[in-house]
Amino acid sequence: MFQTRRFLVDHFGNPPGLLSFLRAYQAPMPNQAAADKWFQRASVPSEWLPVVLSYLEIDNGSPVSLIPYLGEAAHA
Repeated sequence: MFQTRRFLVDHFGNPPGLLSFLRAYQAPMPNQAAADKWFQRASVPSEWLPVVLSYLEIDNGSPVSLIPYLGEAAHA
């Protein structure tokens, strides 16, 4: 399984960090309550994940690897 919470914490720290990141790019962003739930539930809605990944790519200047966030079963 994808380690969503670890991905979020590694890249944004916490919900305010996620919102601040998206705000800096004037990107679409969820409201505070939704961002809080992403971290609490370790789940990013499918319509939001491409948005987040795209802005991380812009910020890094290259695609973000998701391989470190794949569970052990994916490596078998």
